[in-house]
Amino acid sequence: ACGKNAVNICFHHVINLDIAAAIKLYNASNFFDARAVPEDDEPALIELLRPFARATVECHPRLVGERCLRFAERLAGRLEVALGLETINPIALPLLNKRMRLEDFDRATAELLAAGIGVRAFVLLSPPYVASGEAVEWAVRSVRYAVDRGAQRVSIIPVRAGNGALDALEQSGQFVPPTLEQLESAFDQCAEATGAVVTADLWDAERLVTCAACGPRRLERLARMNLAGRREPRVACGACDGR
Repeated sequence: ACGKNAVNICFHHVINLDIAAAIKLYNASNFFDARAVPEDDEPALIELLRPFARATVECHPRLVGERCLRFAERLAGRLEVALGLETINPIALPLLNKRMRLEDFDRATAELLAAGIGVRAFVLLSPPYVASGEAVEWAVRSVRYAVDRGAQRVSIIPVRAGNGALDALEQSGQFVPPTLEQLESAFDQCAEATGAVVTADLWDAERLVTCAACGPRRLERLARMNLAGRREPRVACGACDGR
């Protein structure tokens, strides 16, 4: 759970900052689910968040509702809600067990924007049930879908293998882990062409590196693009030809 005690702990690391611009409260669950964050904790959380100009929380689109709107009204700063769109692929989305339709995402973004709440979206690169040869196309289409619905920030997340369910899907051919080249291609197509801030999620991205000659430099390029919001030329490599 992400309650007031957890936020108190994180404040020990930021209490001496002169300017507290933003804070993210990601709790591996849904912030507006009472089982994850009890409503009784909200007054203390509101007070703890007072120094911040923006607070970002994560929530399933179907749980965006009155509690979210009330929380935003009480914040001193602006609330931003991160929604998992994942993919707009019509075959993959129902099979991902998100219990979400695109209409749920559309409704959530519309309600948030109408209330002056910021919207961030997560898009998966190469999720299960999407053919590897179509992974980049569906990631780019999903990013543009989120932006068209009003998302101001979108993160492209390469799906990480390693848990039992994904391993089983990989063995059956229903999941193909993404490559670094696919992440570069998707990010290059979205970095400047969407009208929103698009970033590549580089947590644990070293696992995507297959060429020691160019891999680290390619990750550094993506990191710079995340910060600058501008596309850079690809890193050339005679050893692997950028694959």
